[in-house]
Parts: sequence; C-alpha cells; structure tokens
Amino acid sequence: MTRRDILTFFHEPFGDAFYFGPEKISPAHLRWPADKIERSGRGHYTYDYVLQSILTAAKGPTKRVFIKDMSYHIIPPIHSPKIRPPSLQTQNISNETPNPTVLPTSIIDNLQFIFLIRDPVAAIPSLYRCFIPPLSTQTEDTTLDPTELGYRELCILFDYLRNRDGGTAPLVIDADNLLADPEALLRLLCINLGLPYSSSMLSWRTAEDRDFAFTLFEKYAGYHEDALNSTGLVAKANGVKDRLQLSRGGQDDQWNSKYGKEGMQVVRSAVDACQDDYQYLRQFRMLA
Repeated sequence: MTRRDILTFFHEPFGDAFYFGPEKISPAHLRWPADKIERSGRGHYTYDYVLQSILTAAKGPTKRVFIKDMSYHIIPPIHSPKIRPPSLQTQNISNETPNPTVLPTSIIDNLQFIFLIRDPVAAIPSLYRCFIPPLSTQTEDTTLDPTELGYRELCILFDYLRNRDGGTAPLVIDADNLLADPEALLRLLCINLGLPYSSSMLSWRTAEDRDFAFTLFEKYAGYHEDALNSTGLVAKANGVKDRLQLSRGGQDDQWNSKYGKEGMQVVRSAVDACQDDYQYLRQFRMLA
C-alpha cells in the first residue's frame, strides 16, 4: 500500500457485499448488534455495485488496480454453496470448467491472481483472538465461523484457474517464506507482475502511510490491529522455526493456556480442517 504512486487499492471490497449488502451471503449479521449494518454505511452494497466501482477505477490511464480480498467472498462457502447474487446474474456461460465464483468469467479473465497463504497453525489462533476480549469489543462478534476460513475456497479457485482452457496457475506466496526473506520474495513478485520494485514496499513509517492504512482497515475494526501497529515487513525466521518445532500436544497446551479448553478445541478443529488445503497450495509456492 506504500506504492500509491502506481497502484489504486481496494481492501476486501467484496466483503462489503458478502457481509453487509442486500445480497449478503454470510449469516454473521444474525449474531451482530442489530444496528451494525446500518452503522457500516454499506447496507446498499450489492456485488455489482462493488464490481462497478472497481471497473471504474481500472479505467484510469496511469495506475493498475490492486485488490486484497478473501476467496470465500467470491466463492460461496459451504453454508451457502448455491447462492448467486441477483445483481450478477449476467455471468458468462461456456463449455469449459464451470466458473466457481460469483464473478463473470469475463472479469476473471482480466485478473492476475496472487494467493497469500499462511500455515493454519499460525493463522487460526491469530484470527480467533478477534472473537474474544479485548478485540471482540471492536469486531462485535464472538464466533469463529469454520465455514469462513477460506482455505477450501482458495483450492477451488486455484484448480479452476490452473485447469481451465488457456489457464495458468496463480502465484502463491507462503507467509513463512515471505517473513524469512521479505525483500527477495517481493522482488520476485514484482518481476512476475511487471512492477518496479522499491524498498518502500517494506516500510510504512510515515504518517501518510499510516493514515492511508487506517482508512482502508477501519471498516473491519479489530481485525488488523497488528498490521496497524507495525511499521514495516522484517524477517522473522526464528518465530517460524519455533512454531514448526512445536508438537501437536505442545500446540494444544499453548492454545489452552491462552484461550482455555473450549477455545483450544475451537482452534484445533479449525486448524485440522484447513491443514490439507494449506499443504496442497503450499507445494505451488514461489521460492526466491
């Protein structure tokens, strides 16, 4: 997000339609405070409304569009597998592998996908913190929905993009590799995307950088506190090594001490459900 000179950014735009709009797919609103959607200001965001805002930005002559989003926002998860937003009923139909997303095939054809994956042993506990105090007072949710973790949908999307006629496999970045050598992997990513590398990608210390990040992240209060409190991307190989050396029993003990027995069981169940999909995608990861 530091390259605002060459990129226009959207942060989880389809999440607005998935969670808040009149076509919302997630059942999360059923457990939220009654006025949360109204307070969000996004209760009118249909999938087409979001898509048109992105397409409008893409018409700009000087900047490419960068979209950070979650796979299950565009591939209806297991709790609602057959839902298709009414505003996007103009999906292209073809004889090739059926498009698993809610987006028209013509849009998919013009996107370049990058998958950022993370070991569920690290990702799920981090996410679980958002549903317990003190962060739950900001997220206004106390339930980790195991159907909205995204690993399964990432695999579905990956295989679709790789196996369709003329398709190519998306770029896959594993967070462990990124943290081991951020500069090397970002340089390689820029080469693949045809973007100029800059060391500014590794640091966001200016007030302008922080204000911009807050503007993008504020709609999901509580979920991005670590990112907002950081100042850059630095190598953290030791933390990865410690996690990989921890046994399954050691993981459970660690989570039990942090979240209690019930919390540990929620985390363990979610981690186990995602591990096979993570390992599948990991074999395609980029290595610097």
